[in-house]
Order: sequence, then structure tokens, then C-alpha cells
Amino acid sequence: MKLTTTARHFESTPELIAFTETRMRKLKRFWDQIINVDVIMSVEKFRHIAEAKVHVNGHDFSAKEESDDMYNSIEKAAKNLEKQMKKFKGKLVVNAHKHRKGALKAQTRERIVGSASIGAVTGLEFIEELPRDIHEFTVEEAIIIMEDEGHNFMLFNDKESGKLSFVYKRPDGNYGLIEKF
Repeated sequence: MKLTTTARHFESTPELIAFTETRMRKLKRFWDQIINVDVIMSVEKFRHIAEAKVHVNGHDFSAKEESDDMYNSIEKAAKNLEKQMKKFKGKLVVNAHKHRKGALKAQTRERIVGSASIGAVTGLEFIEELPRDIHEFTVEEAIIIMEDEGHNFMLFNDKESGKLSFVYKRPDGNYGLIEKF
């Protein structure tokens, strides 16, 4: 992490620079991949302004705070940056979990293959393509719906396990269940 401090309209003390460096290095707790931090401290009459910009891999955060003391301004700016970084990282984590858990719904479709194209030299001929939803049921609900609709099989998402499942009627009158592990 590269840290740059700039003082405008006043002479900064070594203690102020050390405090700034210490406080900004604590931001590493919230984001490991901080590339650089720029802190601009300025004094305008009785206002002490601290402006901090943090560049991480692919995103920038900035905060500008003012008070009657430069130490307070730096502390407020650092807390503002922490808040921004936590919020942004939380959004990244939530979106990653949604994707991993399958919350982003995949598009499914049924393709009808012409029976005359089976075994033909030209390959399969798709006659029709229909959008299909894969519903979420328990195994028992899937079997009941499959029987009510007069089908011999059903593809569904299992409510209990969250996995893609396939239930079918066996020749012996029982039901088979195939689950993705």
C-alpha cells in the first residue's frame, strides 16, 4: 500500500503524519488489496479539512471531512472510508452468495427433437423450442403433481436440499429419485 500525504496552507508535524499513516494503514483490515491512499490536509481559517482517497483493485473510495482539529478530521475521514468499504464489500459478498446458491435463475428450455432425425447422417433436427420453468417442490409434492398431470417423470428443484432432482415412475409401480450431488 502506497501512502501519500499532502499538507496545504500549513506545516504538518511528524506526529500528524505518523497519526495519518497509522490510521490509514488500519484500513487494510477492511480490504486487503489497497493499492494507494492519498490524504490531502488543508487549513482554511479555522476549518481543518482532511480529504482521503483510497484506490483498491477496480474501485475508488473517497471521503472529505472537516472539523476544528486536524486529528478529528482525519479520524472522521477514516471512519467514513471504513463505512464505504464495508458497505461495498458486503454487496460483493451478497452478490457472490446469490450466484453460488443459484438465486440467479438460469433459463431453461425444452427442445423437441424430430423422431425421423434419430440415427440420420445429417444429425438431430430440432422441431420446436419451448421455455420451461423448473419449479421448487418437495419430493412428495413432485410425485403428486406428476401423477395428477399424467406424466411418467418430473424434473424439479428439491425444497429441502436445494438440489436439482428427477423423479420417475418405475415399471414395478414404485418411484425412482435421482438427485444431483
